[in-house]
Amino acid sequence: MRNFLVIIVTLGLFINQSAQAQELTKTQKRALKKEIRTYKKNPEKWVKMQNQHQTKIKELSDEIARLTGQLETAELTANQLAEQLKLEQLRYEELEKTIPTSELPEGTVYQVQMGFYQYLDLVSFNDKLKTVRAEEIDGKKRYVIGHFENLLDAVQFSNDIKRIGISDAFVTEYIDGERNMNFDAYEELGE
Repeated sequence: MRNFLVIIVTLGLFINQSAQAQELTKTQKRALKKEIRTYKKNPEKWVKMQNQHQTKIKELSDEIARLTGQLETAELTANQLAEQLKLEQLRYEELEKTIPTSELPEGTVYQVQMGFYQYLDLVSFNDKLKTVRAEEIDGKKRYVIGHFENLLDAVQFSNDIKRIGISDAFVTEYIDGERNMNFDAYEELGE
């Protein structure tokens, strides 16, 4: 039985060799013949080699299956993140609509006019005056307007506001969102 198996394997290799013979160089043919003789003399070595090949094929197939599973999981995660990104973008667009702006929206809106002056020009402060905020302190409200990074700009705006009749206007200082109650702008400027 063993001899029959060796003959069939050898015959298969020779048929395979003759089909590929047109493509093999002389060196490759000699190496193939030498390999066939080795397997003829020791068919157990050939069987062992075949088993090793089958084991390697199984390992590679398992690796492909594992990587395919990882890829499917990654694609699912990517799809979930893409959906979450779409939701966050929609949320961002909605929040963006709530950001105060100095431009008038479409439709009917109402504004409070503070005065009509020929010589008072507050236009230079427009980019700093996008916020008016009320702070509640002991049941009373303190109103603050603008965010000035430069103390001189804040003092100039305060003086202009006083000129239009809001005599209580003065500059305050906030550090990291907390009001500095000991701050005096004129003292800070050395006046």
